[in-house]
Amino acid sequence: RLSVLDIAGDGILPQQHGPAGDGEETDPTQYYENRLKMLDSLRSAGVEPYPHKFDIAISIADYVAKYNSLGAGEHLLTVTESLAGRVMSKRVSSSKLFFYDLYGDGVKVQVMAGASYSEVAETEFYKCHSVVKRGDIVGIIGYPGRSSRGELSIFARNLILLSPCLHMLPNQRTGRCTAVAGKTTRAKADADCWVPGIGRNTEAYVLKDQETRYRQRYLDLMVNHQVRHIFRTRSRVISFIRRFLDERNFLEVETPMMNLIPGGASAKPFVTHHNELNMDLYMRIAPELHLKQLVVGGLDRVYEIGKQFRNEGFDLTHSPEFTGCEFYMAFMQTTMT
Repeated sequence: RLSVLDIAGDGILPQQHGPAGDGEETDPTQYYENRLKMLDSLRSAGVEPYPHKFDIAISIADYVAKYNSLGAGEHLLTVTESLAGRVMSKRVSSSKLFFYDLYGDGVKVQVMAGASYSEVAETEFYKCHSVVKRGDIVGIIGYPGRSSRGELSIFARNLILLSPCLHMLPNQRTGRCTAVAGKTTRAKADADCWVPGIGRNTEAYVLKDQETRYRQRYLDLMVNHQVRHIFRTRSRVISFIRRFLDERNFLEVETPMMNLIPGGASAKPFVTHHNELNMDLYMRIAPELHLKQLVVGGLDRVYEIGKQFRNEGFDLTHSPEFTGCEFYMAFMQTTMT
């Protein structure tokens, strides 16, 4: 069975040009077509470009935490680790030395791939790494260490292409960071840079267009790494609310999303149609009526965290579809604790 290395070595894959070997000087449409041809070349040679399995010994975050104490130039040659992530930056020092920035769950580690310690034959080394592009998910097998400049890295003995990215990613932001205060912009040292996602300053993002970010949230998360903090914060808020109510003996319930009559609040509902019953149904405006029925039935403390729908205008603070929390407690007053 041929490997990706065999295909690259046999010249089945087209040569890539450019300073980083990514071919990103081409038109995005042509770039996409070139990537499709690469996949066809792999498959025609009997190689699956999206392999089913790769054994990950450690996550990138755990890797950074585990080996962060290594000193500059220190290498653990007897230790072998395997990790996987998305290539967000590729740099070519020479035909025998490649650098990658590998990201996983928002954490970065540098990959140093040198022909001198690679398991790939030196004559095929460059062709092997010319296959890898920005956005690709790769698996790395190598040993931990720090570069001579002190950058924590994994020194790749083997690199396995796990999931090629077919589309060209937005260019990474370069140069010094800037901080925006009112109408003025001032340059700051890298160590003092504002962190993207904190305060939602989109000027610090690689992908800035709001329409693209919201319609292609996967791309937003892919290139604006700190955006994931917004998702994590939302998850923690919901977890806290749920834990707060659970600790006070509230019972979490689920009530119907579709109802025969709209109710619970004075808002215009969304209407859908049930084909089998041949009747119109209304997406719930609020779970209020069903929750109150449960209290009437004897469940003294109930709550629900779920979606609500209101067919009305929207702005930055109002959405036709939103997550709400309603809870009811019998035999209590608002002034009681």
